[in-house]
Parts: sequence; structure tokens; C-alpha cells
Amino acid sequence: MTTKHFYKKLTALFTAVLLNFSLFSEAVIDDTFGYSLDIPEGYELSAAGNDNLSLAFNHKNLPVTLAVKIYDSEGDSLSVLQNAMQKIGSKEKPSIFTWNDSLCSVANAKFTVEVSDYEGWAVCAPTEKPGYFLTLLCYAPASMAKKCEFFIISTINSLKIGKSNTEGIFTTIAYPKEGAKALTLNIGGKKIQTKIDKIDLEASSFVINIEFNILTMYANHPLKMQAWKRYYRMIERDSKARIANVAEDVYKALYPEAKKQNAKQPELAYAQMLLNWVQDFEYAQTKASTAQNMNSGFTSLPAVLEGKGNDCDSRSMLLSILLSEKGIPCMMIFSPEYAHAMAAVKIKAPGQTFKNPKDGQEYLMGETTAKVNWGTIAQDHADRKKWLTIESE
Repeated sequence: MTTKHFYKKLTALFTAVLLNFSLFSEAVIDDTFGYSLDIPEGYELSAAGNDNLSLAFNHKNLPVTLAVKIYDSEGDSLSVLQNAMQKIGSKEKPSIFTWNDSLCSVANAKFTVEVSDYEGWAVCAPTEKPGYFLTLLCYAPASMAKKCEFFIISTINSLKIGKSNTEGIFTTIAYPKEGAKALTLNIGGKKIQTKIDKIDLEASSFVINIEFNILTMYANHPLKMQAWKRYYRMIERDSKARIANVAEDVYKALYPEAKKQNAKQPELAYAQMLLNWVQDFEYAQTKASTAQNMNSGFTSLPAVLEGKGNDCDSRSMLLSILLSEKGIPCMMIFSPEYAHAMAAVKIKAPGQTFKNPKDGQEYLMGETTAKVNWGTIAQDHADRKKWLTIESE
């Protein structure tokens, strides 16, 4: 069977329906059904159905294929995925789980096309359009499936449906919620009671491990910088879902005081409180956090909140999320050349700024590892061309 005929047969069975989609670099955005995919760099559109409702993606450097399909069904995600698995000849039975406040399904896919065996994973979830289900299948030749498993998991884990903060779908499968774990944060002498989930530290480390493995694949790749950005985006997406209630609790406790300190610019006062807080962290990557994250150099935000280590990029991401979640635009910026990260907040005030290429606005730069105010940075980190952005959604 030729490659052309293989993909024609595959897309007839299991490919993507994207009525109103856009491809920006590696992002797939569908407004009709309300989902997006932030897939790893290097995927290319490899096949499409004649009805213009089906697509498949092949990776340029790895033997990995991603197929996506929207089903119109009166059933549920389990029955939809069972039907899809039967069509490709996979005998593995799907199981159900809850993700994005919806019942979803997952299956280990094993199937044969003529004499070639393939393995991978498939998931199914309801879309924002009632009665329609999104099914993803990501797979590789059976002989390469284990070596490509991190890549397959990362691809599927990039799925997002709707605009609410959710952990990745595969992370939820591997690490379902276990219940609240109380935390006490001391910010500027004020003790703030908040909570995360008992599984958050372990689950977030899982995401970091997966994404670090993906990042290392691009060490000498032309898309290395884009891969760096995606690495942080995937961690940030997971972290936002885990600490959204922390952002709320911190805001409720501190913002009234910020309004008293600076009635004209309470956002600046609030941002400075948080900047002072992360600057006071004892800079350390504990043995526990380093072991969990396979020497990735990034300490998960649940670990930071529990006092189990931190670094410049985890401090910067934490600050970015706490502010942006409460309507104060903030983003993490990083420089592979400087081996450093900072936060940048959209507040008008004197100081050094960074122009966000996404909106063209100036953002105050925030150094998280020295006791300085917003807008003060070291001269040897001042070349704006050497900084990249990680924007909060």
C-alpha cells in the first residue's frame, strides 16, 4: 500500500473535522466546536477528506501520526470511542473518566493496516457543541511505540476544550484528583490560608517530566526556540489549573491592603507585594524536586508553594499566573542565552519595559531573584532581543 493510499484509508476511518480552524505554527484552533491543540513542533497536515471535514497530521522527524475526528452522536464518549476503535480494528476496550467536568473515555489503541502494526492512545471528549464528540488518535509503528510514547502523550495532553483552566486530559487519566490539601502562605507577614489537591505535586511533576523529554528532542532542531516556548506553555497551562484557587485566596487577602497603599494604582502595589514575596524565597532546587523532574531545572509550582524548592523560571511563572488570573496582564519571559527568566506585567509605571510582540504593549519587567522594584533589571540582562515571551492565556 502506498503512503497516499494508506492516509486515504486512515482519514476515512479516523481523522479530524475542523470546520472553522486555523493553523498558527503548530496550534490547531477550532471555533465551531470550541477546542484547540498545542501540538509539538514539526507536525504537518498530511491528508484531508474530500468533504473538507477530515484532516490528519504527520510529524516530519518522528514516525508519529495524529488523527482527530468529530462525531455527531446521540450516545456518550464511551460508545463513540468504542465505535471508533472497532473501525480501525483495535480490540482494546475503552474506559471512562472525568475531565473538564465531562465524562470522557480513553483506550490503548493497537491495530494493523495490511501487514503493518501500530500502537498508540485514543481519547474521546464532548465538545462545546451539544451532541458532538471529539476523538483523538495518536500512534506510531508498534516497533517504535514505546520510544515515542512521551511524544504521543504530550500531543494528546495538549487538547483544550473551552476556555476554562483544566489540566491536560492525559494528566487527569494518570493522576485523578485525591482531595484538598491545606496550605498556609506567608506573604509580607500576612498568613493566607489556601489549598491545592493532594495529587498536584506528583501530577505537575509528571507534566514537567514529559515535556522536558520532548524539549530535549529539539536540542539541535531548527524549531528549538518554538519548542522552548511550548515547554513552558504546557507547564503553565497545567499550573494555572492547579493554583487558580490559590490566586483567588491571595487576591482576596492582599488586594484590599494594596488599595490602601496606592489608591491610584492598586494593581502596582499588589504586584509589588507578590514580587517582594517571591524575591524572598530561598533560592534552591531541593533533591526531591530535582529527582521528580529528571534534572529539567524547573520546580513545579505546587512544590514551590509547599516550600520544596524554586528557581527563577518557577518564581516568574508563579508570579505571572497569580497576577494574570486576577485580571492583571502578566507574562513570563525567558532567555536561553542568559539562562534566566523574569515576569513582565502590563502596568504603566517608571522602569525598564519589554514590548510584548503579541499585543505591541509595553510591560514592566520584574526581576524575581534580587530585591528590586518592578522595572529594575541588571544591565547584563538588558538586551531585549534575547528575551522570549510565554503569554498567559
